[in-house]
Amino acid sequence: MDETLREKMNTYITDLFGREDDALKHIQAETERNGMPDISLLPFEGRLLQFLTEMIGAKKIVEIGTLAGYSGTWLARALPTDGKLITVEVSSKHANVARANFENAGLSSKVEVRQGDAHDILNKLSSQAPFDMVFIDANKDSYPFYLDWAIANVRIGGLIAAHNALRGGAVVAPQSESDKEMMAFNQSIAEHPQLSSYLIGVGDGMAVAIRKS
Repeated sequence: MDETLREKMNTYITDLFGREDDALKHIQAETERNGMPDISLLPFEGRLLQFLTEMIGAKKIVEIGTLAGYSGTWLARALPTDGKLITVEVSSKHANVARANFENAGLSSKVEVRQGDAHDILNKLSSQAPFDMVFIDANKDSYPFYLDWAIANVRIGGLIAAHNALRGGAVVAPQSESDKEMMAFNQSIAEHPQLSSYLIGVGDGMAVAIRKS
């Protein structure tokens, strides 16, 4: 598929299912204004994540990698009024921007931003398990740790999702260490005996798995 047709298809899907409202557009603008990396989900990827959250009836979610709160906003909007998203971010600057964005979106009551090293925070969060869903979108070299943690702390029937599973197609011919790490991650999630898994090939790829045991 050529890039022009791919872009047209992405626009078509976005117009149908992933239209951004003012709060989501505000997050994108704040990301740029604060000089933050332009690595958020695409709008239709955000809607996919929200749909998956709704599908399993999630009430307790852990997100690893907050950035400016774009993916977290899609997730939190899928939660019931008594639901909770705990989102983990290593950068204090990013965490502060995200808190302001969640407040602007009217989601502060549903979202808790925890700033610091993800390994430390996740180990502490284990006492609050089981969770209904874990979404992984952070540093690729720690994806194996995040996956192990998620399997141990998500409920049976709960969902694990990981962004950038395709690395722009680089997983089929990996060049960088991050490409190789994602390739290995995909292999792990595909073969893990406790998981029923799949790779949804939209955007930059979403690896998804249901914990079955």
